[in-house]
Amino acid sequence: MLEEGQAALGRGVIDDEWFLRNDRVPMTKAPLRSMIVSLLSPLRGASVLEIGSGTGAVTVELARAVGRSGRVTSVEASPLALGVARANLERAGVSDRVELTAGKAPKHMPDGTYDAAFIGGHGEALEVIIGECFARLNDGGRLLLTALMPGTASRALSYLGGLGVSAGFWRIHSSVGRKTASDWLLQGNNPIDLIWGDK
Repeated sequence: MLEEGQAALGRGVIDDEWFLRNDRVPMTKAPLRSMIVSLLSPLRGASVLEIGSGTGAVTVELARAVGRSGRVTSVEASPLALGVARANLERAGVSDRVELTAGKAPKHMPDGTYDAAFIGGHGEALEVIIGECFARLNDGGRLLLTALMPGTASRALSYLGGLGVSAGFWRIHSSVGRKTASDWLLQGNNPIDLIWGDK
């Protein structure tokens, strides 16, 4: 059964078109958001750390998944992105279960421990951020990150291996169907790598 306030958003992952956007703020597309939530599940009642809020699209999906008893803490360096993310969280009715933290990881990552961590933005500090997130995971927790560049995936896999973590790795080539007058058109998204490891 859908939570109160969620029925208007429909079932499953929210359509990309629903989110408020800004051309200068990146947004993770629906197929990937669905996989992120799935790979981090079960999330009901969980405490989740997110690095890189962007438009808040993943943040919204994580907040929906953790439910009223869970908590998402999201760190974002861009004031513009924070504004867009905050607006999307309010529209989705989940802002009460999300703490948006202004600042750059790893310096502004809050203390505490988490059941899951998602790294959507990292810059050059990839290994340091992975290490800091992994250190904050509870036993049995999962860290998941996305990588646009093959070199980033290689660095992440190498670092997790150095921690003694048995990592998982998917390269996703997704397309989204758009209805035309007489048929369906597939519009491809950029390939994205998903890397994860459990504590």
